[in-house]
Amino acid sequence: MAAMDESTILVRVRSQLGMWRVSNVDPNDACGVVMKRLAVEHNVPVHQQTLSTDAAGKEPIDPSIPLAKVGVSRSGDMLYLKIDATAEALVNGPEMPTGKKIAADGSIVTMTFEESTADAGFRPGMPRLRDLKNNWTLTDFLEMDDKFVYKIKKQDEAMCTSVTMDHESAGAFTQYLSSFGWRQQRIGYLYGTFEDDNSVLVHTVYEPPQECTAESFELLEDPRAEQVERLADMLGMKRVGWIFAHPPREEGFMFSAEEVMFAAMEQLEAAQGVDKTPFVTIRCTVDPEDGSASVDPFQVSLQCMDMVAEGALGADPDNRSAVMVSPTFTAIKEGKRAETIESQFFLLTIPIKDHTSPLLRRHFPMANRIGTMQSVDELKDLLSNPGGKSVTECLSDFHLLLFLMDFQDMFNWDNDMPKICEAVKNPEAELDEGYAMIIKGFAGMEV
Repeated sequence: MAAMDESTILVRVRSQLGMWRVSNVDPNDACGVVMKRLAVEHNVPVHQQTLSTDAAGKEPIDPSIPLAKVGVSRSGDMLYLKIDATAEALVNGPEMPTGKKIAADGSIVTMTFEESTADAGFRPGMPRLRDLKNNWTLTDFLEMDDKFVYKIKKQDEAMCTSVTMDHESAGAFTQYLSSFGWRQQRIGYLYGTFEDDNSVLVHTVYEPPQECTAESFELLEDPRAEQVERLADMLGMKRVGWIFAHPPREEGFMFSAEEVMFAAMEQLEAAQGVDKTPFVTIRCTVDPEDGSASVDPFQVSLQCMDMVAEGALGADPDNRSAVMVSPTFTAIKEGKRAETIESQFFLLTIPIKDHTSPLLRRHFPMANRIGTMQSVDELKDLLSNPGGKSVTECLSDFHLLLFLMDFQDMFNWDNDMPKICEAVKNPEAELDEGYAMIIKGFAGMEV
């Protein structure tokens, strides 16, 4: 993958034709710039493109709006593309293949893009060869076709050597699920560091806003997304993995297709493409017989990352523990064509260790949880009953620091929060007495 300028990002675009990656994109550019790139790089005329921020396409994007304004500001951010092959150009331009068909009532109707290309395309869901290029040699064709063939193989070694998980964070996550009787799923992001030996050290968990059922999770818009990343950076941490929990499943069913693909997407973002990364996925569940919780780390293979990046995998409606191979692609497993692949085939197990984070503790209510509230009163209770802890030790909580960042007029992200985080990060760097007084005053305490 080509190196990108620090000011540019990689944008992922999912369409009917699969997943495309558009590199070296300036977040300040208009969305129409991405559309022009897709026209050049993937032969889809601009007038047939509709970009949106949601998979259902219910929120189409105005091409004149900057990417950053629609939430596309970090590498790996996703846009969804609907290709309408029946759209008429306002100006002369190359046409995508279209056609007509006879409907059930005998009327003549326009075929969908998928229908018009299913037979004519060189692969299902793909344009005809002559729509991609005028002149083809046999070598050209074989090289093109080979890009859509995957010989499925098990990866021997994981890219992460081990995971050291903060004991309090893991316990808080599983205890919360236990309070719901392990009847629903839940996810969180792991923040910590990648170590020189490609191991992962986890200091804390942040659970974004989400709606979950027993079989799925849906991430909601997070108004704190930027400040979470800013806070992690100020503490010398980054997102190093994600954690998810689910109700008990039948034996052998470890990951659903959606969970495998989410893990692959997260690894792709961490690696900035299909490349090695220690980024880890931790799976939690409960033994229905004795009620004991298990916490097990995994990664997905590089081949899985590649297939997800190219849109080659999807969910199998008949088997939740398997991924379905897109008709556009061919998967060869053990010498035979495979329409589906057990998700377990893509998983790599990682050793796990236990530790108590020397950087952060858990004193304050966690964000985005039902039945808990982050408030000034909670801060006052903590500071009024420190239990022998200094103000800095009381502040050594990711969720408390995140709460303070909600009040930018008092705790500025560029000036104040870095100094507070430095005191948390470095025990030898004492917190300025002025900040201690401001925080106590903010909590409604006499100073």
